[in-house]
Amino acid sequence: MIGFKSTLLNVTLAITATIPLATAGLFSFAGSAQAAALSGEIQFTGGFTLSPFASSQITFSKDALSFTPQPITPIGIGSTTGNFSAFNSGNIGNIISFSSKVADNPFIDFGYLAIPGIISPGGDTSSITDGLNTFTLTSSSYKLNQSGLNVGIDVALFGYFTSATGEKSNGGGNLTFQVNNKSVASVNSILSSGSSISNLSFSGGTFTTSVPEPAALLGLGAVGGVMAMSRRRKSFVQ
Repeated sequence: MIGFKSTLLNVTLAITATIPLATAGLFSFAGSAQAAALSGEIQFTGGFTLSPFASSQITFSKDALSFTPQPITPIGIGSTTGNFSAFNSGNIGNIISFSSKVADNPFIDFGYLAIPGIISPGGDTSSITDGLNTFTLTSSSYKLNQSGLNVGIDVALFGYFTSATGEKSNGGGNLTFQVNNKSVASVNSILSSGSSISNLSFSGGTFTTSVPEPAALLGLGAVGGVMAMSRRRKSFVQ
């Protein structure tokens, strides 16, 4: 009987020793799944194209925002949280209509440039034009605010992020810019007449509001199994 108990105990110990390795693998997989979905915040400003020289700017009309230069309007990423830290630049598209139709999606294509937000002659821009790691716009709206002698424009953004691995996470954000030496009434008058206001510098931010939950329950179940087996082994030895 003593020999049987000793053999059973050794087998139990061997099984217990192998389970944490499997559990570590499960947690590693869960961590990878979580990392695959974009999560966190990004703050950005307009960038620059060096040849020919142009700064990234907005043209603002009643129903639309358009960005120049084209076909790439670079943005520089100033600060990030979460796994957005892999990016330092992006390419921002056009908002075609605030009321019904949004086009030029993805709205932002995140990537990495040698100098954040700056497209240099011959520079590799493939990461900000590849359609991977993007923010897709589903709706937007704007509000005019009088700020001293200037009019501040805040554009609310709603949409979702898609990672390079296809994971989606809900998100939002905003764009801000201003028109100097104008009143809200005068800006509204310009927009209502069908005219637009050009050469506007901008800044903004985007953030995730929810992300897919990692598949950690399986790992937690494995941990519970190890703890239960450990308790049974102690009871058996006693």
